[in-house]
Amino acid sequence: MPYLVFSLTPRLVTERALCRAITLTDEFTDIAAEQAVLASIKQSPALYWDFVDFLTLEVFTKEASTWQALTLALETAQPLIVPTVWLPAPDPHATAQRLVDLHQRRLLAAAQERLAQALFDETTPATDIVTLLEEETLRVQAALRNTTAGRLQWASALLPQVLADAEARRLQREATGSAVLGVPTGVAQLDNMLGGLNEGLYLLAGPPGMGKTTLALQIAAAATPDVPVVVVTFEHAPANLTLKLLCARAHVNIRDVQRGYADLARLRVAAEAWQPLAERLAVVEGSSQLTVAHVRAQARRAMRQHQTERCLVVVDYLQLWAKVAEDLRGNFSVRERVDMLGGLLRELALGLRSPVLALASQNRSAGNYGNGKGTAALDSLKESGDLEYAADVVLFLTEAQERMATPPARAVDLTVAKNRHGDTGKVGLIFRPDLGTMREEAKS
Repeated sequence: MPYLVFSLTPRLVTERALCRAITLTDEFTDIAAEQAVLASIKQSPALYWDFVDFLTLEVFTKEASTWQALTLALETAQPLIVPTVWLPAPDPHATAQRLVDLHQRRLLAAAQERLAQALFDETTPATDIVTLLEEETLRVQAALRNTTAGRLQWASALLPQVLADAEARRLQREATGSAVLGVPTGVAQLDNMLGGLNEGLYLLAGPPGMGKTTLALQIAAAATPDVPVVVVTFEHAPANLTLKLLCARAHVNIRDVQRGYADLARLRVAAEAWQPLAERLAVVEGSSQLTVAHVRAQARRAMRQHQTERCLVVVDYLQLWAKVAEDLRGNFSVRERVDMLGGLLRELALGLRSPVLALASQNRSAGNYGNGKGTAALDSLKESGDLEYAADVVLFLTEAQERMATPPARAVDLTVAKNRHGDTGKVGLIFRPDLGTMREEAKS
């Protein structure tokens, strides 16, 4: 969808500010059409089943309660009650579609009014208006998608799309000579199990200190040649995350950098080599004001800038965001907020048609899973909401029980405990906390 176009003049905005009862959305209503559609259904009840897919409650501005009563009566075989003075529409289908069109125009009008208000508010920075513009565009796109959600979609109508996708994947495989994968993780065994990161929510859980951020950043770095990456961080400053990535690439101990002992020549060489890919990785610092809608807008911006149809979003980490997010406060517990946030992130993934990798901590106050070493059991996520249901793939990082590594290296297991699309299993990794790397253990 192109950017929304401003048509409100300063004078009109001022007039609307003085007369709050009048809004641009009021110009896109047709009460007579609402009544005519309802009268048509009263006259011919079979029309209800033609309209039920797209005549949602939001379509009606004046007669929503009548629509609700009519719906209940039809679905419970009760008498239909509609004022006798309402006349049926000459063309009920065309009139119903007009109501849907008016509803969509009201969505656009509401967005335009919010943008216009910000535009003529001199206290609002222009950069914030650009962000608001993108957020409003995405809000309208999501709302328009919701107007079609819940409809019957016959498999016969979906077959052409399914076959076209299969053909495109076959042609891509023949052109490249390799299997078609999603976004690569940089961990060969994991890619074999998952087929790369595809559209959906990926949850990476584990106790503190097990290397979740290290692995997530390593996956982000591996993805940048293919897609732009947006890392949302609530635990680390953006500069600190960038330093972690640079040190991992240069094989330099981050503590040496912090204490002034680092090999600067090695860091500069690594930075120069990494620069082209670093331009495809952005960091968003988390705050109580950050919303999923804002992250969606930033991800869309990254996709447009790099002219790609998908991206990778990394969230570090889930519980911290849920604790501070003002838009999730209400009367909800932290557990409920985590659950809600998980659902929103899955919607984000589906809306972007991209993978979202969210980190989650297992170290909850009510339990010490695996004596602080973590466990790869799905029920260990219960105290953080029903995350295992929202996620398409659940990964656990835990301390290896049957393998050893020479310090400072540590042997850890990456377990695919849930994979909605394929195999589950375990990958042995060697974690180097000093270098910020996670490599696959060599097979004997």
